[in-house]
Amino acid sequence: MSSNANGAADVVVIGGGPAGSTVSTLIAQAGYRVRLFEREEFPRFHIGESLIPETYWVLKRLNMLPKMKNSQFVEKRSVQFVNQHGKMSQPFYFTDHNPHECSQTWQVLRSEFDELMLNNAREHGVQVEEGVRVREVLFDGDRAGGVRVQYGDGREEVVTAKVVVDASGQSHILGSRFNILEKDTQLKKGAVWTYYKGAFRDVGKDSGATLVLQTKGKKGWF
Repeated sequence: MSSNANGAADVVVIGGGPAGSTVSTLIAQAGYRVRLFEREEFPRFHIGESLIPETYWVLKRLNMLPKMKNSQFVEKRSVQFVNQHGKMSQPFYFTDHNPHECSQTWQVLRSEFDELMLNNAREHGVQVEEGVRVREVLFDGDRAGGVRVQYGDGREEVVTAKVVVDASGQSHILGSRFNILEKDTQLKKGAVWTYYKGAFRDVGKDSGATLVLQTKGKKGWF
């Protein structure tokens, strides 16, 4: 195992998911040198995402809109509600309530969406490195000054930086180190998912509708 320390950057970003690719792109757009380290190789499996209309503006800042509009992602134009008695509401079309360019969004396949976002960061000058683990955030006193990373072949590198951004998601590298994670005891959520074959999909502007169902007793929804 060897180690070197010649990879300085203005900003180091830990994690290449949507948060990491977004912040790294925005910082690179401002003219700073950014290095991003992602421990997995993209595309990688991840549970899907139903984007809300307001994400349109973030995608616009990232210059992602042409990629999204040329993608195979299902367009999402509405949401529909089912109450605890099984009564279905009329579709809530975003454009009827806010006739704007952001009134249409997408249901995305995360493996493809995340790779699009990460490649977009590359196009903006971010030095993206996949299959690389951040082993340690280095500190000068109480200030983060870089990271120690390990490549797939065991080689290590020390990368100095003025700023370190933790976008590692559930790994929450810095949150765990400083024990600053706070759970919201009132926010009780559970995640259950599966895939279906042969399901019916509406056509036209209803093809990407999101369905929200109220549970009995109004104690929750899914």
